[in-house]
Amino acid sequence: MLINFTLAPLEKIIPWGQPGSYCLHWFGLTFGEYWIQAGEATLFEYSDHARAAGAERYCTYQVVRLYEDLMDMLPYILEPVPDALVPYISGDGAGILRSAHEAWCERADDVPDEDGLFDFADVAIMWVGKRRLDSSYLAPSANIAIWSDEEHVHIEWDNRDRQLGGSPAWSASLGSYRVSRGEFIEEMNSFHVRLMEQMAARIEQVASGQLRSEIQIDLAALAREHEQRTCSLDAALKIVPATDWQQVERAVGEILVARNGL
Repeated sequence: MLINFTLAPLEKIIPWGQPGSYCLHWFGLTFGEYWIQAGEATLFEYSDHARAAGAERYCTYQVVRLYEDLMDMLPYILEPVPDALVPYISGDGAGILRSAHEAWCERADDVPDEDGLFDFADVAIMWVGKRRLDSSYLAPSANIAIWSDEEHVHIEWDNRDRQLGGSPAWSASLGSYRVSRGEFIEEMNSFHVRLMEQMAARIEQVASGQLRSEIQIDLAALAREHEQRTCSLDAALKIVPATDWQQVERAVGEILVARNGL
């Protein structure tokens, strides 16, 4: 299974707010742990060093945060990246593109039409960000890119600079993994179904009074939000991005040439 999670027991979920005004909601009720099994590598698994320093084995956070980020990315993950741009998605090529973008923006500060130059630079870099899994809520974050070509979805990671106390924070340092496009969609559907089913059961627990009495929760709002979230995957799959790849390639080429000319 590619995307894995475990919801924390209801009694172990820490409510939001202060004493006398504790509350929970759908998002907060998804607290647990999650990880991505990319072949033999386990993403969002802390290193032995980090665990010896007190970290749990896997990332502990609201599971729906991973779900939301993947749903936001999904239309762009499934939009194939042209061969000419693949080297700039991750690894050293991504670093070169970031460096070129920064250099371009520094130069743009000194020209009259700086807004136009900044917009041009954004075209060269934004497509990469749409294929990078956000984990900025973690300290340190994980550096993971997910993208596709015509046949496969690729998961690539480079966590060599993500450290705790001078040692690697994550067990998966550098690598890549790929699955067919169809298999990836099946894995996303599996994640969606499992999370929705487990949250439906959790809502039944809350409705039956198993949540501590001092924690306030709006049951009607909880049910409405759950119903809305059951549609998230279908909604994401209906979005078809229309990236102007010729414009992107032109922008990438120009900022790289400008960087090399510095």
